[in-house]
Amino acid sequence: MRQEQPQEISASDVRGQLSEVISRVAFGGERLIISRNGNVRVAIVSIADLDRLKELDREQATRAVADLRAAAAKSGAAQLSEHDIAKEIAASRAKRRRPRR
Repeated sequence: MRQEQPQEISASDVRGQLSEVISRVAFGGERLIISRNGNVRVAIVSIADLDRLKELDREQATRAVADLRAAAAKSGAAQLSEHDIAKEIAASRAKRRRPRR
């Protein structure tokens, strides 16, 4: 059964117990946090957990793109041509270069 909070273990303990650490994560479903000199540095998770994290990243990226497309459609930006976009960028850059008085 998976524990709620990952257990913290020192890097020196991991070096001495690497085989056990791998078994705990791979077969026991544990998530371990590795610290060095009292500072949390990395986490060790199973491949299944890593796959879930990757899927979450993909889902978030897909939602972000969909949100951007919806905002562009709502604002009319989706109708701009590459030429129009280049003109807008050039105008914005020119405006920033103007000396302030």
